[in-house]
Amino acid sequence: MKEYKGKWYTKLFSVVCAFCAGWFVLGLLYKFLGNIFISSIIAFLVILCILYKVMVSDNFSIILSDERRLLIKRFGKIIKSLDFDRYYWSEYSKYSNTKNAEDQDIYYVDKESDIENSIDCSNFTGDDYEELLIELGAKRQNDIPIKVDTIKK
Repeated sequence: MKEYKGKWYTKLFSVVCAFCAGWFVLGLLYKFLGNIFISSIIAFLVILCILYKVMVSDNFSIILSDERRLLIKRFGKIIKSLDFDRYYWSEYSKYSNTKNAEDQDIYYVDKESDIENSIDCSNFTGDDYEELLIELGAKRQNDIPIKVDTIKK
């Protein structure tokens, strides 16, 4: 059984970014509105929204059990349980075959209903994300590239 958790330094970076965003919103709104009270309230709400995302929404761990199940835990409770064999796993959406370098989502499509969902793994390190993709079978290591012959005229 292997457990993947978000790293503390990614959370710390997000908290620092939240306060920077709040400071930016405060300055921008004060410049345009001229009212420090309204600007402060809106900046405080921006900081709260980002902190909620970091500390609650993105605060989960992924456990790969020996019974070939993926368990998602938040605050010690299992919130989702997925069977490996019931889903197609990929690092790309079924609607696209490209992704950004910073995009760390794991997509899974139900084999029966063809409904696509995703797991945002942006709070994991790159190595944990890659290892998780390999464990799920979404990425294969050491595949031999396919050579395509071109016709030269």
